[in-house]
Amino acid sequence: MDKKILIILLILSSFQNLIVSQSRWSNNYLEGEDPFGECIIESYDNGYLLAGRYGPNYPSFNWLLKTDVNGNVLWMKTLGEENSFLVTSLGLDQSDDGSVFLVGNTSHYSENNYDPIIMKLNSCGEKEWCKVFIEDDNNYADAIVITQDNGIVVLLRYMSTIPFTDRICLAKFNSSGSLQWKHCYNGLDTSVYNEDGRDITLTPDNGFLITGECDYESPIPPHAWWSKPYYIKVDSMGNFEWEKVVHGEITDKGGAAWNTVLSHDSNYYYSSISHYYHPPYGNAPALLKMGLDGAVIDIYDLAPIGDYGKMVQAKFITNTTLLASATWGEGGGPQAVVIDTLGNILHSNRLLENEWMANTEVTYDKKLLFLTNIHDQYDNFSTFLFKLNQQLESDTIYSQPFVYDSLCPYQIVDDTISPGNCGLIVGIKEIFPERNSSSLLKIFPNPTKHKFTIESNITSTFGTVVEIHDLYGVKINTYNLNAGQNRIEIDVSSWINGLYLVRVLHKSGIVENGKIIVQ
Repeated sequence: MDKKILIILLILSSFQNLIVSQSRWSNNYLEGEDPFGECIIESYDNGYLLAGRYGPNYPSFNWLLKTDVNGNVLWMKTLGEENSFLVTSLGLDQSDDGSVFLVGNTSHYSENNYDPIIMKLNSCGEKEWCKVFIEDDNNYADAIVITQDNGIVVLLRYMSTIPFTDRICLAKFNSSGSLQWKHCYNGLDTSVYNEDGRDITLTPDNGFLITGECDYESPIPPHAWWSKPYYIKVDSMGNFEWEKVVHGEITDKGGAAWNTVLSHDSNYYYSSISHYYHPPYGNAPALLKMGLDGAVIDIYDLAPIGDYGKMVQAKFITNTTLLASATWGEGGGPQAVVIDTLGNILHSNRLLENEWMANTEVTYDKKLLFLTNIHDQYDNFSTFLFKLNQQLESDTIYSQPFVYDSLCPYQIVDDTISPGNCGLIVGIKEIFPERNSSSLLKIFPNPTKHKFTIESNITSTFGTVVEIHDLYGVKINTYNLNAGQNRIEIDVSSWINGLYLVRVLHKSGIVENGKIIVQ
């Protein structure tokens, strides 16, 4: 080839690469499918994992996307089944071996209420195991943290039917899915009421800090109730150590805490909060600094008190700067912000004209990710991902090659993952081990007062039995089915009102699970 032509080609190639590297990006995912993005994390290979749901008000399915470093979709998993919700909430994380953990809530095992679900996918995006907590009411799993032994701790809420008890709980699973412990925290301060957990932070001593809010009775007459930031510290085995109600000693300030991060020197906690003032009955987005013992060092308001103020998803960028999503003032929507550790706003950027706070992440090279949503006049949603630099300017497209999903020995494909066939946990006992089951168990009428029928589309063989358990895993009765029988009627007129668990064991090894409410 002529040297002049070669030189021209090299120049053109370099110019093209320069143009590509200077292109700036934001991405719109699942356009036209009513998606709502809930979570984002950076993957081990510098790509990104995004999770969300279809139809934010009544989701039947969730989605999990893997993208490259430029936000281009590599593969997608659909989670859930028709009329069996799976809501990922804030529960998405990945361990060093590439395993992906999701927590949320499913109605697969209950027709009328949610049960917390914990699911592990292997490095190829295939379901390895899942567990469901079965209780007689709506219960929720909201957050997750990976422990040093590659196990997980899950934040659970409302795990009791007794009012105002067991509203905040933690459960620890090892990497194989075995439940190691579960504890609920009702606190020592009798003035705490309506407490809610929102986030878990791994502490320097391998314990856990729960971040949330509570209603607190003022010590000063007329003893009104105000919302306050609320924290619970437990050790590595989940044992209660201390709790902290911020502004518990005064009546004119309160708030709600949304997430907490540990400082780079591991000496302080920094928490993103909404800071409430009574009066003048306004709010400010704020950064709370707290010692490892729970002592509040200071609270820094980012902006003047307004009608509405809130900061969420604060994460460290450098030793002295954090990114977050915040809103303040009258009629102002959420903004991406970079702040220092004294709560000073260094940079801010309104990404969309919307009302939804963004989920955030810091990349390996200290770039900033904001996953946010917007809805149109027909109440349909769109999900956007923005990648910005530390000045909150749009980042450039990367032209260098990256290798993705190297921990999976084959190409990952798009498919659907069912929330079915999970291990069912009552209290701390797993009573229904995971089995492969493609059958459909019908239990009707449900609820019932006198009798109910169990029907399966699997014809019974010799040895098929029906077991009834109470909520504590105690077996109430066993019924044998005759060969060729696929239904049985059970009299419950003498049973105590409540929720019972139904287990059908077939000779083939298939186990079918269900629940019945006696009222």
